[in-house]
Amino acid sequence: MANYDFKSLEPEIAKFWEGRDIYGKIKKRNSGNEKFYYLDGPPYTTGKIHIGHAWGKALRDSVLRYKRMKGFDVWDRPGFDMHGLPIEVKVEQKLGIKNKQEIEKIGVQKFIEECEKFALENLWPMIDDFKRLGVWLDWNDPYMTIRSEYIEGGWWALSKAHERGLLYLGKKSMTWCPKCATALAKHELEYEQRKDPSIYLKFKVAGKNEYLLVWTTTPWTIPFNMAVMASPKITYVRARAGDEVWILAKDLVDEVSAVTKKDLEIIEEFSGDKLEGLAYEYPFSDEIPFQKGREHRVVLSSEYVSTDAGTGLVHCAPGCGPEDFEVGRREGLPPFNETDEHGVFSDEMGPLSGLKAKDDDEKFIQLLEDKGVLLARKNIVHDYPHCWRSKDPVIYRATDQWFLATQKLRDEMVKQNEKV
Repeated sequence: MANYDFKSLEPEIAKFWEGRDIYGKIKKRNSGNEKFYYLDGPPYTTGKIHIGHAWGKALRDSVLRYKRMKGFDVWDRPGFDMHGLPIEVKVEQKLGIKNKQEIEKIGVQKFIEECEKFALENLWPMIDDFKRLGVWLDWNDPYMTIRSEYIEGGWWALSKAHERGLLYLGKKSMTWCPKCATALAKHELEYEQRKDPSIYLKFKVAGKNEYLLVWTTTPWTIPFNMAVMASPKITYVRARAGDEVWILAKDLVDEVSAVTKKDLEIIEEFSGDKLEGLAYEYPFSDEIPFQKGREHRVVLSSEYVSTDAGTGLVHCAPGCGPEDFEVGRREGLPPFNETDEHGVFSDEMGPLSGLKAKDDDEKFIQLLEDKGVLLARKNIVHDYPHCWRSKDPVIYRATDQWFLATQKLRDEMVKQNEKV
């Protein structure tokens, strides 16, 4: 074993397998036996394989080899994902394209053709890499997502879902890249340290000289506020601050006092559930048409409110984040969001029209100060999601999305899973 040289030995073994069609003979021997189906998770054809590909394929290959040796007729068609952002990013780098507008300038069809060409060029080099690893799959007949058979299969599945009443249109708050003008999936986000302003606001309780203290790191979302969230598990206080009474979490009194430079005298303690339904005055009710005459109240949320930072009261904008969206759906609050695909506030936002989400945070803060609701501000450094393509910070938008009503299939899926 001291003279073992895998670099020279392994190619010889692969040559032996191929020259004598060992894979084909095993397929023929097991043909007609009990079936074992393997669905290959398709890698993107973006270039050379990486260690993740090698690790996953090697593990699954060992299972398939065992099944073949046990006599199973293994269905082992490999697959390749030849659509999507990873390939588009590579082509953009190749062509020197920086944004969506430049794609439109050279022509969408030409860009599509370049993506298809790139995907096909990288297919066989990746197959060669997998063969070099010794992976046995039906490499002569891979499924490719750019082929009509695959695309037609996708449309067929959607049509069947529609026929069964499982396909429906709804809204969802999605991570969005204003530069790329597209929604992003979770795996397309890169978290980086970023310095952002955090602001402390006071919303006046309707008809009283009391104020709900709210903290946020996204000033641009305040125009879309629909409620304030409190936790029934947190102890809150009414605290005298000069001639005002502030409502906040007991555990955060000292922190808020230090940030606002105000001495706070606790005059009452109570549990968070006592705040449910408390109405407050929203600062932009007169400026934003959608907000005019709309009642704003405190809602309860034990899952999204904590005393880790801030005031223990969280501003809720269902159109500007997945957590807020879930609370809004539960409470019947609309996912209000009037930003366009580039993050610009629409004409429906009155005097705020034309401002840009995230980029114009300082202008939003100034507007809040002019309204007399800004108590204090400080900068924080935190992990924030960025677009993996543009590297810009993302925003959240509530947009129309197509959904599959999987709850209607739950019992059937559980039943089918018992056969696996």
